[in-house]
Amino acid sequence: MFFLYLSLALIFLLVFALLLSNKGTEIKKFFQFYITGLDSGFSLSQIRVLAKVGELAGLEDRSTLFWSVAALDRCTAEIVRQSRVEGTENDPKVQKLLSALYTYRTQIDIEQTRKKRGVETTRAILIGQKVRILLRGVGIFSSTVTGNTSKFLRLDFPSHPKIQATSIEWTNRIVTVYFWRKDDAGYEFETTIISDPEYEEKAVILLAHTSNLTRTQMRNTIRVKCHIHAQMYLLKPGDETRSLMESEPGMKCLLEDISEDGAMVMIGGKAVKGLKIKLQFMINDVLIVMPGEIRGVEFDQEKNQSRIHLQSEKLNPRMRNAILSFVYNVLPEEKKEELDAIRLTEEDALAEANLAGNVPPDASAGTQEKAGASKDELPDFAEKLV
Repeated sequence: MFFLYLSLALIFLLVFALLLSNKGTEIKKFFQFYITGLDSGFSLSQIRVLAKVGELAGLEDRSTLFWSVAALDRCTAEIVRQSRVEGTENDPKVQKLLSALYTYRTQIDIEQTRKKRGVETTRAILIGQKVRILLRGVGIFSSTVTGNTSKFLRLDFPSHPKIQATSIEWTNRIVTVYFWRKDDAGYEFETTIISDPEYEEKAVILLAHTSNLTRTQMRNTIRVKCHIHAQMYLLKPGDETRSLMESEPGMKCLLEDISEDGAMVMIGGKAVKGLKIKLQFMINDVLIVMPGEIRGVEFDQEKNQSRIHLQSEKLNPRMRNAILSFVYNVLPEEKKEELDAIRLTEEDALAEANLAGNVPPDASAGTQEKAGASKDELPDFAEKLV
């Protein structure tokens, strides 16, 4: 028995010594990498690929893949580069791994957004902010912030499509105010409407300041600005070709922002909410077919243009990953260099043309394409509804 205990003690000491050695440190890192990967939702086979790619990407500590955005982007770019070199871009295993990486990348982004300090006091609300005012038992009114002083928040007099707001005695009423802060989240706060002699005869209401703001919602996907020309097609109920590529040209439109679950699109004419449509466009040499439903419409009568908010149906992994690659800008370095060279060349051409007093045709076309939706000639959406 004594020798058994002695043997166990020696084995324990050997294991302990091994763990303290350089080899032991590597073993601990190995297990830590796999455990962290499994906790993050990756499979064993995916973790093995990540370990290999992390090594090829030159990551000193491969476990940073599971918490560092920079390391994750570097690794993803390496996978994209290798798949292009090896011609395995359409391999389901590659697309499945990229989907897992992008899903995790989105989780990291959203989590970091949650940790960012948002609006903590009404004193930080900007002029021009649109708000909704809930007067309990009466209704929900709309308004806009027109002033923010040290004493109060000044708003336009509330409006409601069915309720005459002027018939309500607003002073001293307790209201709940809701607003969405661009690129952040939704907020709400409760406050009291106060009075001030200077504004008694003006069509405004004054809200007492508060620091009790609560976040009410958060984006589940990351959306970025873009300027992508696309073709749009109207879908009929039960259309079986909704996710298939169209060979005939559709209606010209312009994507102004994009995410994996939708886009904001500029079109000519007045659009219709609830309509089913399909977009077809290119991103990084990948054809994207995005069917979905128009969830919102902003119509500019003066320009006769509509800005539509498209809620996309689920995309296939290849298209979704191409969009996410664009969103997260994880193109391989050689592709970035190509795009940068093109951009800088165009800028040089424009600079020289401006000095000479004329603009090269190619350069001016490129500038117009990037300038904004209002300069793009878009066909009237109504023509397609006839």
